[in-house]
Amino acid sequence: MVGKSNRGRILIVSHTERGDSIRLISARVVTRAEREAYEEG
Repeated sequence: MVGKSNRGRILIVSHTERGDSIRLISARVVTRAEREAYEEG
């Protein structure tokens, strides 16, 4: 999943759904190439 944080940073987030819970696996700031691809749509 790719999205923006509250501070406007573009992040890649990995998560899993377990029952009624969503568990965060990892999150990181995107690379320059990933950011450009995200902004192009």
